Amino acid sequence: MNINEYQQLAMRTLNPKLDKRDVLINGVMGLCGESGEAIDIVKKHLAQGHALNREALIKELGDVAWYLAETAYALDVPLEDVLQGNIDKLRARYPQGFEAEKSMQREEDMRIERARPEDAEAVYALYHSLLDAPYGTWSEEYPSRELVESDVKSGKTLVMRTASGEIAAAIALLAPEDEPEYEELASWDETVMRWVILSRLGVAKAHQGRGLARRILSSAMDAAREAGCDGVRFLVARRNLVAQRSYSKLGFDICGTCERWDERWLCYQKRL
Repeated sequence: MNINEYQQLAMRTLNPKLDKRDVLINGVMGLCGESGEAIDIVKKHLAQGHALNREALIKELGDVAWYLAETAYALDVPLEDVLQGNIDKLRARYPQGFEAEKSMQREEDMRIERARPEDAEAVYALYHSLLDAPYGTWSEEYPSRELVESDVKSGKTLVMRTASGEIAAAIALLAPEDEPEYEELASWDETVMRWVILSRLGVAKAHQGRGLARRILSSAMDAAREAGCDGVRFLVARRNLVAQRSYSKLGFDICGTCERWDERWLCYQKRL
């Protein structure tokens, strides 16, 4: 039995009365509950002198797996993709195996700044390391090396650096004339008079799932505000549910949907 077969078999016992929202809630709550059951078994062993109940602990691990499968199902993600994504993240963060120094690297040690001309190749490499990401919309042709170099050299790219100087995330702030077709994509808030386009947001696999996308988006909006803009626009792929959930905390308004590059997109706008 492989991982996806397990997920399919496990979901046969899913409550059919639950909608996707309730399935998601039940899944994450179940993960917390079953993890607590596993903790209790180990607690009794370590703190109360009980023999370690291996069979009970193994059963609890199975229950954790069931709720993990349910949560992935609620997100329309094969369980194999969840586990592969974790392996990819670990390989990127610890290519030579576990390193204590890297494990202690914290998000607050990172800084956000304008990319330097010499950063262009690193930003390009970051973007192209994400071509196989779930929900990804980029290709070998986009973003091109020429486009990335133009963004960086013209001061349009913000990067997030780790304490060691590694680029963990990047985003481009484009002027309306860079993407003139944006004006026709949606029913934008017409009271926003001066705006920038947030584009080409990427977070290195080793740093994903830690809120870096929201942080660099917030910094990009701060930069736009400091430049005298009163709004930002941003396209998010309709199928990229993970990004949508993450960005929902930033207060974007959805002004419509559009078709571009064989994808359906949500048109986000935020007044600054």
